[in-house]
Amino acid sequence: MSLRNRQVPSCVAVKSVLAIFAVLSLSFLVACGSSSPHGTPPPTGGFSNSNLSGTYAFSVVGEDINGGIIAFAGTFTANGSGGITGGTIDVVEPAGPLGSLQGVGVTGGGYNVGADGRPESKSGLLTLVTANGSFAFDFVLSSSNGGLITYYSTNENYGGSGSGSFQLQTSVSQSSINGQSYTFSTSGASSTASVATAGAFTLNGSGSVATGIEDLTSVSNTGVVDVPCGASGCTMTAGNITLSSTAGAPGTASFTTTPGTFTFDVYPVSPSQLIFIETDGTFFTTGNAFSQATSIPAGNNVYSVAGIDISDDEPTASVGLLVTNGSGGITSGYQDYNDAGTSPVSPDTFTGSYTTLTSGRSVITLVGFVNESGLGCSSCSFAVYPFVSGGVSGMEILEIDGGGITGGVAYAQTASPTFASGQGYGMNLTGSNLSLAEEVEEPVEEDDIAEFTNSSGTLTGLIDFNDAYQGQVTTAFAQKYTATYAADSTGISGRGTVTTPTPGTTGYGMATYVVDSSTSLAVVNDGSGMVALGMLDTQSATTAASANAAQQHLVAIRAAMMAGKHLKKGKNH
Repeated sequence: MSLRNRQVPSCVAVKSVLAIFAVLSLSFLVACGSSSPHGTPPPTGGFSNSNLSGTYAFSVVGEDINGGIIAFAGTFTANGSGGITGGTIDVVEPAGPLGSLQGVGVTGGGYNVGADGRPESKSGLLTLVTANGSFAFDFVLSSSNGGLITYYSTNENYGGSGSGSFQLQTSVSQSSINGQSYTFSTSGASSTASVATAGAFTLNGSGSVATGIEDLTSVSNTGVVDVPCGASGCTMTAGNITLSSTAGAPGTASFTTTPGTFTFDVYPVSPSQLIFIETDGTFFTTGNAFSQATSIPAGNNVYSVAGIDISDDEPTASVGLLVTNGSGGITSGYQDYNDAGTSPVSPDTFTGSYTTLTSGRSVITLVGFVNESGLGCSSCSFAVYPFVSGGVSGMEILEIDGGGITGGVAYAQTASPTFASGQGYGMNLTGSNLSLAEEVEEPVEEDDIAEFTNSSGTLTGLIDFNDAYQGQVTTAFAQKYTATYAADSTGISGRGTVTTPTPGTTGYGMATYVVDSSTSLAVVNDGSGMVALGMLDTQSATTAASANAAQQHLVAIRAAMMAGKHLKKGKNH
């Protein structure tokens, strides 16, 4: 079984069907940890353990070693010198031994930050120890305020792969959220379907939902799409959020609409961002709520969406540019997509319109947008909910036309965006590896962490690969990352291309769109069989810049990719 020709003959940890090889894999993993290549500090300064200090809120979602969904949300406290001194986490693993763990205390752990903001070695992974097990995460810091994270565990019972982000937690009390309005989205799965939601609500002075609206879309393992709220969305008839008075502990939330009542544990990042993880056992989802905005962002919006192509039961993902005129028109749009491993040479174009914002909700209709088998739809419909996070305006996006399940996010693009040279970047790629899936005859989750420096279009650094599928987890730590970047020559704002000499070994080729001076969104489009979205964040070890808003949506854009996996498993088994 290959790892697409990755040059990792001795340091790949594989859960073998024979116990003796599982033991040997673990011994190789330990032996190779101390000799991993060392990262180069980004041009803006070198990172160290002191850059990870304080209490951070995080969320991760992906696939476990049993082939089912696994999701985490919680907090951890880092002491700035490599130790984890506390925290609380929720874990959802319905198909595995962990089941549902709520509010489990973090009793210890550790980390070791290298100069490039990644773990110094394999033994430097972020490790959280609880009474129910020890959980390991790979990471790359953007600043002292947070970064990107992947679940990076070969545990024979609950190992797996997944992606998310973590942000430095600020003081949040019940009084600081009461009376506030939020936009939210969640995504994940049930035992028989994949599901995504989006909506908006306003809390009253005691934390109960005064008004609210929600959209929900699901697709069953047999390919049946359900949009129970229809074209108008479902009114929230009840709900509340109650935060815990204990530092680091989760609060609770409950929301009632036509499909039912759904409950969550809630980990606040700040008064303007709350992390959700579902606890009712109906669905197994994670997501975020952000401060609600009062208008659809006008101008250029960089979007990123993922889901499944119902026509062939395969994952699809796209990034691009959505140009709104502020009065209901989408004057132009550009789309780079990857549908089941097939991508166009140049971006497709589309147009459309959007309705007046009502109760925090609008409906976008797109014409020519590719949402299945490379065909542009004549009328794709998406519910959109505007938000503001860290000074960045954006929109939650969810397909509601019954043609599939596609969801994601869009961000207002700054003027004259560029992919800066002389800058260090952290990167996360997350999605489905179809090439490896053909070999093992199972859907394969892949989540990769990288750090690189852009030197006039030459990208060099290190990348960590992680694949998970039924019965297997394969990891390749600190591999050489090499690629080149070229800005779009046709004038599409912020668009560029990343090319790597050996896709799947030194990285992946991508189409990228710059959001602002901190963040770019990307889709893999190199024909390697990897269907994935990417997040590229600038790094600064010398300043504690605000956490990039786009990091906070990595779970949302990632989780929709699970739909293709569950659908494919239902058809094959």
